[in-house]
Amino acid sequence: MPDKTNKSFEQKCEQFFKEANGGDPISVGQLAAVIRKACPSFQGSDQDIAQMFLEVDSDSDQKITWEEFTGALFAKDISEVTRAELEEAFKNLDKDKSGKLSREEVKNLMMELEISASEEALDKTISDVDSSGDGLIDIKEFLQLFKDANLA
Repeated sequence: MPDKTNKSFEQKCEQFFKEANGGDPISVGQLAAVIRKACPSFQGSDQDIAQMFLEVDSDSDQKITWEEFTGALFAKDISEVTRAELEEAFKNLDKDKSGKLSREEVKNLMMELEISASEEALDKTISDVDSSGDGLIDIKEFLQLFKDANLA
């Protein structure tokens, strides 16, 4: 991924981290509160969050520092992305809340990720994913894209 995109993602993560505890190391309770606020569709239990916390708290001091937090984020293998995370990403991409990604929404995503593509390449990408043939990408087609690529 291009460096500028990583920087943008890191800035969003830093904002998320600061919301948890002003940028200071966070506790398991603060992590749970921020996860539930940022991802309302999260179906995990408190025990799931506690397990995540333990995996990220590399020095076992009962606090997650910014370094531990970003280390865990950037170390995540794309194959570990969960369906809930993909569904949340889809919702964020679906700016008009239609339940489908339009050509413009896909184009904006590609520009945000600094993926250079001709108009023809963009149309081909959409048609390759669009199994219904309506020119839009729904959640099932979006999830299938990741499944077909062995990413989820």
